[in-house]
Amino acid sequence: MNKPLAYSYVRMSTDIQLKGDSLRRQTEKSKTYAEEHGLQLVEDFRLEDIGISAFKGDNVSSGALGKFLEAVKAGRIKKGSYLLVESFDRLTRQKLDASLSLFFDITSNGINLVTLSDNQVYRAGETQFQQLIFSIVVMARANEESEIKSQRLSAAWENKRHSLDQQKLTGNCPAWLELSADKRLFHVIEERARIVRQIFESSAAGQGTYVITRQLNDSGAQPFGRSNGWIQSYVTKILQARAVLGEFQPHTKQGGKRIPFGDPITHYFPQIVDEELFLRAQAARSKRRIEGGGRKGASLRNLFTHLAKCGYCDASMHFLNKGEGPRGGSYLKCSAALRGLDCVATTWRYQDFERSFFLFVKEIDLAEMLAASSRKSDALALDERLVSLTEKKSQLELQRERTFTLIADGGISLEFLSTKLRGYEADLATVRDQISETEAIRAQTREQQSISPEELQKLIDQLQDMEGPEAFSRRTMLAARLRDIVSGLRLEVEGSKPRRRQGAAIVDGAGIGSDERKQLLDAIDQSNLKAKRYNRTFIVDLADGTSRRVIMKNDDPTDFEAEVLVDKSGAISGSDRGLPLGSSDGWENVFDEPVPAQ
Repeated sequence: MNKPLAYSYVRMSTDIQLKGDSLRRQTEKSKTYAEEHGLQLVEDFRLEDIGISAFKGDNVSSGALGKFLEAVKAGRIKKGSYLLVESFDRLTRQKLDASLSLFFDITSNGINLVTLSDNQVYRAGETQFQQLIFSIVVMARANEESEIKSQRLSAAWENKRHSLDQQKLTGNCPAWLELSADKRLFHVIEERARIVRQIFESSAAGQGTYVITRQLNDSGAQPFGRSNGWIQSYVTKILQARAVLGEFQPHTKQGGKRIPFGDPITHYFPQIVDEELFLRAQAARSKRRIEGGGRKGASLRNLFTHLAKCGYCDASMHFLNKGEGPRGGSYLKCSAALRGLDCVATTWRYQDFERSFFLFVKEIDLAEMLAASSRKSDALALDERLVSLTEKKSQLELQRERTFTLIADGGISLEFLSTKLRGYEADLATVRDQISETEAIRAQTREQQSISPEELQKLIDQLQDMEGPEAFSRRTMLAARLRDIVSGLRLEVEGSKPRRRQGAAIVDGAGIGSDERKQLLDAIDQSNLKAKRYNRTFIVDLADGTSRRVIMKNDDPTDFEAEVLVDKSGAISGSDRGLPLGSSDGWENVFDEPVPAQ
């Protein structure tokens, strides 16, 4: 005769109990009961909810007990089987109505329930009135105990929050801090704090976590903890930690997962990174996630990765390295043409373009970027402040959107959420004012900057002659700054020449004879050549709303045929072959967008 099946259910609210006797005790009781009462204990169906609370019913909604009930109702567990639990409080600590519902859910579906602490058997469909009253009392007491425990825990945490000047909430702290003997203060381990600030500076300068990790290990920086070297995931963790700003976010466990408990506590830890640097690092990391980091050689050869586009088809400009020798060198070429697609395949020598760019895009503070002094110029400091303010604005907007979502979901006081929204709106208004003020000061400062063409040429020579770690660091910083300042960069390696195809198609459609067609197209070519319309051209759109178009001299990267600037208001200024814009003919369509190559 087959023995009835018995299933042992074990629940512990925290994994700390695993280190004690709770798991063994509950398991042994189930084995003993099954042997003494002729039951077959099913040991390959583990019913364990470790670290899952029964106070809110998590063990039923998402735990092993819930899966057991699903199997019962689906018929995968035979009716007449036994569920063995140490006591009712292992099964449920919910309010009485929910506890009774769970109790009847078990017994009404044909499962006999056994509480091992008192050997009570609640048989399926046969629960006696006296047993029911007893079970109600036990379940009510379990809920009351959990409620009191929860209230005491919340009160204890709240009391600790109000006593932070006397004692810290917990001894756990970031690796760059240590708790004082009297548990009242955290002390900064200055050598480690210096490394943390270096990590944030490198990130804000555009370096990814892989490069930062490699540099830390190459420099011999002592890792935190027991690791024998720095690892990329730990560097990422540091860059995400708001503890560097002094914040502490308490957590609690729900459903076996750590979730935030209350609002972050500000000024809890000593602040070791200023907010502006923290925000600039977050902005740089966001930009890298969106755009990708790009491949970096020993000296970061291409400063325009993810920026430079083909002016004809909008494909990326690919960086080609043809090595040494008379036919060697580095070039930019349309990636579509490189793949054999129908676009202009002409290349632009990289060093020539880099030189032209920095000579004529005067909004780039190259002098400060390459300065040997550690002191930042006023202009660069304002640029960095704009980056941090923009990132702060983005974070506030995200928090505001999340609050709107909570309103739609319901379940949280509208008054509380309205207060939060008003706070975010006030903070956003302040940040927007700060951005406007900083932009105005930055524009004024930029107008006052002055550097001679000869000095700028020397700085570009210095940039292109750099080698080794210094070159990588400086060029990485410069590439990051370019992504902040430049919103668009298009290269037209043959000027407006691709438009000639459109002109030829129009002539062909007019039914003109071959001789007349040739004469007409030759005249168009001569006019365009005279007006230098086929010269190399690049167009830069800046984040502040201005744009610049430069038509180069094909044989000299340091000189141009025309330079045109459009400011934020739409006003046009510049020069055409040495004369003020508009003084000579041939530039009526200087701002026309090029027609994509056919």
